Amino acid sequence: MDPTVVVIDVQERLAPHVENIDYIVKNLRKLIRFCKLMDIPIVVTEQMKLGSTVKEVRDVLGEFKPIKKTSFSCCKNERFLKVLGELKSRKIILTGLETHICVLQTALDLLKLGYDVYVAVDCTGSRKKLDRDVAIQRMAFEGVRLTTAETFIYEETVSADTELFKEILNIVKE
Repeated sequence: MDPTVVVIDVQERLAPHVENIDYIVKNLRKLIRFCKLMDIPIVVTEQMKLGSTVKEVRDVLGEFKPIKKTSFSCCKNERFLKVLGELKSRKIILTGLETHICVLQTALDLLKLGYDVYVAVDCTGSRKKLDRDVAIQRMAFEGVRLTTAETFIYEETVSADTELFKEILNIVKE
């Protein structure tokens, strides 16, 4: 099943207030680099009034057109649903901010729509650890599959016997 990665609201006005943001961005950058190498689609959202996607993420994304939104759940945005529909991917890997608001609501809505939903827990965060931890527990209880950037990378790579494995190893070691 071909995956799509969604980067939710990793924005300039919010990111500095999120616990462990440097760790989150580092893992997110690895995941994005891998997706670009493997031609895995990446959908980026930006919550209105929170500024642009942070520079460290923009730099690795290259050219992209974020989906601007005002709703917490990305699924309440018609353009987001249209883009997902055009990609025809049923496996969605969520990343971003904040875990207990936009990531959680998007995950639950995607489940209702019949998607296989994963959350890369090391690529998501909240301002408060408790909010993040409870949201992750709730998503798991509701049927969201928990993963990490590196786990996803290796699952999609399947074998070390590929031409791209050396490049993938460099991404993981970053």
